[in-house]
Amino acid sequence: MTDRPFDGKVALVTGAAAGIGRAAALAFAERGAVVLVSDIDDTAGEALATEIEAAGGRACFQRADATAEADVVSLVARARSTFGGLHLAFNNVGFSWGRGIGDLTVEDWDRTVAVSMRAPWLCMKHELPVMRESGGGAIVNTASMAGVAYAPEANIAYSAAKAGVIQMTRYAANAVAADHIRVNCVSPGLTRTAAVERFLDARQQQELAAQTQPIGRIIEPSEVADAVIWLCSSGAAMVTGENICVAGGQQAR
Repeated sequence: MTDRPFDGKVALVTGAAAGIGRAAALAFAERGAVVLVSDIDDTAGEALATEIEAAGGRACFQRADATAEADVVSLVARARSTFGGLHLAFNNVGFSWGRGIGDLTVEDWDRTVAVSMRAPWLCMKHELPVMRESGGGAIVNTASMAGVAYAPEANIAYSAAKAGVIQMTRYAANAVAADHIRVNCVSPGLTRTAAVERFLDARQQQELAAQTQPIGRIIEPSEVADAVIWLCSSGAAMVTGENICVAGGQQAR
């Protein structure tokens, strides 16, 4: 692999202001991609784009709520108008909190499903035409181990939505393979993100990692980003419709 395998490629990362999205945006830029950074956190998103440019890369930030179709349309149009197309996309949004089945409200359900499943569908819907125009590309969606197996830290809506992301990914992979577009997803296990740290202290994180993962430690955002980068690379040219578990072996239990 060359040091800059994504030279000449345009990458879009949603949920890029922190955690896994931030790690992936930096990794795309380090490998030569022009990166369109998107999030609802303007301050952190702008700071990330500035950081990439200060390191010699090319990036810009556009605020977008990925659950709102008008925002997604504008975001993808920005990739075309500013950078000339779109080749790589990491659709990385979702949230959850640990409410029980009986404690979850209808509003909680609707918001969780909108962020965790509707958003990646909207992104794919509008990314795919521009990728076709650009000659093909690769999409990675963020699913979750909560969509693969029981995850005590997640709620039922999040688990159902992330299982839906996995199946949407398989469907899309079949639908667009002839257009030279590959579609895959990653399912992280317990990962060291701000969202996790809001609900679990360091001791609780370690205990949950030991309980759920054979490797027995919390996952770093950069380790998930590594899988995203590989799925977008030429090394994964024959990989599509797959769900890659980055979970310390949790899927094997």
